[in-house]
Amino acid sequence: MTFLDELRSVLATLKAQRARAFLTLLGIILGVGTLVVLSSAIEGLGKYMERSMQQAAGEDVINVSRRWWEDETGKAGVPLNRFDSRALESAETLAGAQVLNQFSMRVPWGERWGQNVWVVGTMPRALSFYGLELDKGRFISQGDVYAHTKVAVVGPEALKTLLPHAKDPLGQEIKLKSERFRVIGVTKKKPSFGKGSFRTWDGTIVVPETTFIDRFARSKDLREIVVKATPPAIEQLGIARLAYAVKAIVLGRHHGILNFEVTDPVKNAQSRAVVGLIVGGLEVAIALVCLGVGGINVMNIMLVTVTQRTREIGIRRAVGATQGSIRRQFLTEAAILSGLGGILGVVGGVVVAWGLAGVLNLALGYWPFIFKPLQASIGFGAALLTGIVFGWYPAHRAANLSPIECLRYE
Repeated sequence: MTFLDELRSVLATLKAQRARAFLTLLGIILGVGTLVVLSSAIEGLGKYMERSMQQAAGEDVINVSRRWWEDETGKAGVPLNRFDSRALESAETLAGAQVLNQFSMRVPWGERWGQNVWVVGTMPRALSFYGLELDKGRFISQGDVYAHTKVAVVGPEALKTLLPHAKDPLGQEIKLKSERFRVIGVTKKKPSFGKGSFRTWDGTIVVPETTFIDRFARSKDLREIVVKATPPAIEQLGIARLAYAVKAIVLGRHHGILNFEVTDPVKNAQSRAVVGLIVGGLEVAIALVCLGVGGINVMNIMLVTVTQRTREIGIRRAVGATQGSIRRQFLTEAAILSGLGGILGVVGGVVVAWGLAGVLNLALGYWPFIFKPLQASIGFGAALLTGIVFGWYPAHRAANLSPIECLRYE
């Protein structure tokens, strides 16, 4: 029998026994579909996590943030300041590293008492450092920093508060601490986990660093310093040693008083890797259970098929078919059956993943649909392998039937 004959035979069996065939394929469909949906959801979750990070993050990023409590010795030191960032910029160990300052404080706005909004003073590269995207207008420029310009880039939540009825906010003025600022841009929504007192970029107004110092803080104190290491420095020293160097430089300037925190990129990367392994293991485990159930169903229908076609097996053996050809025939049918389930699982998984991404995008504000051909190929290959493994016993049983007994079978 040719492959087309085998395919026609399988399709005829499926057509004759639709309900049983559907239940047989259901396990395979669920297994492959689960793999596709979970892989898409995990990738989407990763992108959502990256987008929702309110801090600068990455394998080349080291954050130095202000601690709001004294160090373990109970001593109070000099707050984090611009001289610390200058020391980091000029350090030979961190040669070429980009250093970004962040000033922030709650500032009163409007005319009524008690109305406050978060204002951040920083540099133009904050747009890429913090993963911000513009919805309208432009971001602050280096020229704005040099000229101490009173311009502002507003988050979508802050825009609703400050200019609730503005159709086009660009060019309009907002009043911050008795100072008028011209709106030059609006950032896109940046999702965050939960709601609380923690500052989010959606509810923040960004102004040039120099303007912030002149109009608000009049201080060199910083809330955060972000150090972005260069690839050559990471390759030569490693990110762990660079983070240690950052801590040592700032600690030396603070006379040994640890009133700041430095992120550990290595530990963060290890934590992400562990979470990825756990989630990936659960994904594989669920898919294997579903494929196992589907494999048992394939074995069941193939055993029934062998029983129904016993006389056909006897006739084929009588006209010269070998045990190997009989075994190959039923293995091919099992593979076609499971392969069909794999195709339906991939298609169904893509549809479900697309719909789930759409719902989560509406609910959370951002959730991309990601289709991974590699995962779909693995799922389809696993379905074929499942059919071959679980179809081996029925095929072996069919091949070992006695031709004479098969011809006598009614």
